[in-house]
Amino acid sequence: MKPGKRNYKDSLFRDIFNDPLRLPGLYQALEGSAASPDEIKLAGIDETLFSGIKNDVSFFVRDRHVILAEHQSTINANMPLRLAMYLMEIYRQYIPADAVYRRALISLPAPRCYVLYNGEAEIPDRQMLRLSEAFGRQKSSMELEVEIININDAPKRDILERCHELKSYSVFIAKVRESVNHGSMLKSAVIDAVEYCIKNDYLRDYFRKKYKEEVFDMLNFAWNQERALEVRAEEARAEGLSQGLSQGLSQGVLETTITAIRNVMQSMNFSVEKAMDVLQIPDDERAKYAALVGQR
Repeated sequence: MKPGKRNYKDSLFRDIFNDPLRLPGLYQALEGSAASPDEIKLAGIDETLFSGIKNDVSFFVRDRHVILAEHQSTINANMPLRLAMYLMEIYRQYIPADAVYRRALISLPAPRCYVLYNGEAEIPDRQMLRLSEAFGRQKSSMELEVEIININDAPKRDILERCHELKSYSVFIAKVRESVNHGSMLKSAVIDAVEYCIKNDYLRDYFRKKYKEEVFDMLNFAWNQERALEVRAEEARAEGLSQGLSQGLSQGVLETTITAIRNVMQSMNFSVEKAMDVLQIPDDERAKYAALVGQR
């Protein structure tokens, strides 16, 4: 039986790494220390406090560390602030509600924060962001460091050599991106990448268990490209827009297109320009959509 569709907010990266059996390899690659699955516990945040937003991966290791890792396609200078907010929510759930009023010191797992980057822009293998940079030159009593690690598939990239699951994910994304860049439709690119990974033992068991459709859905590409174009054309005709989208879209189509662009950007780690290439947005509308996507 084919499994039910996952929530569209569940990404492939999150699905792979929110599995305690795969987290020891990720922990070893990030921290250089070994841990067994029994010593690792997933740590989530309360989505209701963050408008349904999930952090990508967070987990406790022997109650000594709490690891937060976000998967990003662009360098966001506000990641230290975002991860600080996630961390406070994790701590809030970790301790009893009245614990902060007790006189005895509360023992907390030490945080380690990472951004795992695989966007198209070239960046160093590693770099650091600090929360204190948001304070300008003002003296601060608070600091949080976030290490950005480039996980794009490349020869001799040490973190990929230390974690097969991370290497496999990076190979998969690289194969999809390569196919799309050569003109393939995204769905076809996903299918080809899944088959390549199975054949070459990159998360072979994982991809064998997942239907190609499910992997496609988890990349958050919510719209079949052909159907998205059909919907846009149907709406345009219904509104009597003989010149198509250049004369203005209905609000529903506008929202649909913006959502589709954002989904492609987030799931495939594409720039807004590359996402519009995939969706075949007309050239004369791209400036408008780029501006609207940037506002939301």
